[in-house]
Amino acid sequence: MAVSATIPEPSFQEPATNTPTTFTGWPNERLSIPLVLRAPTLMIASFACGFTLGSSQGATKGAYRYRAENAHRLPTTQTGWFLYQKSKNYHAMLAGVKEGGRFGAICMGWATLFMITEEMVDLSRTRLLARKGEDVATGQRDAGSTVIAGMTLAGFYSWKRGLDHFASARTARTAFKFSLAYGLIQDLMATVRGNPPAYVTWIKRKIFPTANVDNVE
Repeated sequence: MAVSATIPEPSFQEPATNTPTTFTGWPNERLSIPLVLRAPTLMIASFACGFTLGSSQGATKGAYRYRAENAHRLPTTQTGWFLYQKSKNYHAMLAGVKEGGRFGAICMGWATLFMITEEMVDLSRTRLLARKGEDVATGQRDAGSTVIAGMTLAGFYSWKRGLDHFASARTARTAFKFSLAYGLIQDLMATVRGNPPAYVTWIKRKIFPTANVDNVE
């Protein structure tokens, strides 16, 4: 499914007074950021998080490995201990950079795959409802697509790693919890910005059937 690489036109709010026009972002996009801008931001952030975690773990393992490999030839002089610590720190730093780069690339790949899957689910839902003649101008980017994307990636990960039924179920539960929380956070931000998801509007209409939904806070 092709995704447009052009940045959509942002939204501006015209004030009632003579104050300057207020920039309100892209209201129909997730986090009010278009995909072509959200993608590199997510990739950089996920790589940075993965690199931080991976480098810390890699440096610790590198230091332990160096100590184990040189346990039979420990230095006996002050100069020898200085060179030993210097060499150990060098090996730890090198191992940290390697492990950080590897783990950062893995996190960036999975985060990118999640974002693409989420966007494809959003577009598929919108097109499916459009064929039925329903009004899908706004509100189809909600936590449902996020949960579907998270569960899809959890299933793919379990299949790729060859996990058993218990490990696959645990992975699915974890993916469901995190994707639901992330999706609800996005929905909350969209609601605060005045562009609530369709299910939020539906709930408001059920609670306040005689009131104007747009005026219900």
